[in-house]
Amino acid sequence: MKKSQVSTEFLFFVGIAMVILMIYLFISSNYFDIIARRKDNIAAQNLLEQTRNEINLAARVENGYTRTITLPENINGEAYEIDILNREIYIIFKGNSYSKLLATDVNVNGVLAPGKDLTITKLNNEVEVKA
Repeated sequence: MKKSQVSTEFLFFVGIAMVILMIYLFISSNYFDIIARRKDNIAAQNLLEQTRNEINLAARVENGYTRTITLPENINGEAYEIDILNREIYIIFKGNSYSKLLATDVNVNGVLAPGKDLTITKLNNEVEVKA
């Protein structure tokens, strides 16, 4: 074997290794992006479910129930919107809309916004959320 042949083979194998490494990095970055999106999805759905559970609890208990909860400023460092219309609660996060049905109609006083305190009350068999 000549020295030039060894050098050529070495460079060939290094080139193949670089191509394999680049393919691996590309696949890994796509996988991490999918994981990050799934994490955001789950965080938004968890906030929606927690808020819904608090309101549904008020619908099931006796008159005179009052509870105050604080909405987080953001979800995973990103802004979001929240709203309640009749029997549905919505969260809009990163262009995706998440919604859940509530157990009862809800009267909303004020504007729901991240970082605000929500006071959930039940009087005269009606659930009210004050922001």
